[in-house]
Amino acid sequence: RLRKTMSLSQLLLVLPCTAYHIQHAALRSPSTSISQAREMRSGEPTLSAAVSAVVSAAEAAMLFGRMAEARLHLDRDVGACCHSACSDCEWRTPGGGYRFDVLKAMQPKWLPCYVERDFADERGSHTTVWSELLFTNGEPIDRSQFEAAFCAMPFQMPMGPKGTLKQEQAMPSAEAVGALWRFLAQDSTSLSVKMMRARLQDMNSDEDRDGAVGEGPDFVAWKDFAKALGAAPFERW
Repeated sequence: RLRKTMSLSQLLLVLPCTAYHIQHAALRSPSTSISQAREMRSGEPTLSAAVSAVVSAAEAAMLFGRMAEARLHLDRDVGACCHSACSDCEWRTPGGGYRFDVLKAMQPKWLPCYVERDFADERGSHTTVWSELLFTNGEPIDRSQFEAAFCAMPFQMPMGPKGTLKQEQAMPSAEAVGALWRFLAQDSTSLSVKMMRARLQDMNSDEDRDGAVGEGPDFVAWKDFAKALGAAPFERW
C-alpha cells in the first residue's frame, strides 16, 4: 500500500492560507473587540465587526467633516513655549516632541475624544461639537435621533482627505450614516455620550493610550477615522 506524505513545500503553501482564514474568522466574529483585532493586525486600525458596509473615502469625509474641529484643548498645565528645541525646555517629551496646551489649525483637523475641557483662564474652555449637537435633547439617543441630529450638523471640509467637497455636496448617504452608527453603538439600540467617547477613542491607533492628561486618546485624525469605517484614507475622488 502506498503511503502518501506531504512535502515541506506543500506544507508551506497550506499554512499561510490556514492562518489567514483563522485570523479572518476572528476579525469577523462579533465577540472580537477592536483592541484584540488591532493586536492581530500589528496595531492597524480595523473595521469593526459591527460595520458591514465599506464606506468610500468621500463619504467618510462627509462624516468626519461634521465632527472634526480646528481646535483642541490638551494639557492645561503646559505653559508658554517657543517650540525652538531648547535643551532645558520643561515641555519637551522624552521622544523629543512637545507637550501642548492648545492646538489650532486653519481647517478642521481633529475629532476630539472629550466632551469639555475648561482651563479656567485666558485660554478658555472647549465643548466639542459632536457632544453639543448630537445630544442636544439629552441622552441616550436611539438610531433615528442620531441620524437626524447628525445630518443636521454643519459640514466643513476637513484636513486629510484627498478630495474636496462643498457644503451642498456633503450630505452623506443613509448607508454611510448607518455605518457610523453601527461602529459607535455596536450591538446597542441606543448611544450615550460616554459610549460614543469610548468608541471614538477606539478609533485612535496611537500606542500611547493615556493621552495628554491620562484620560485616553485625545482625538481621532482623518486616517484612523477612515480606516475604522473601512474607507481608504488616501483614495482620491
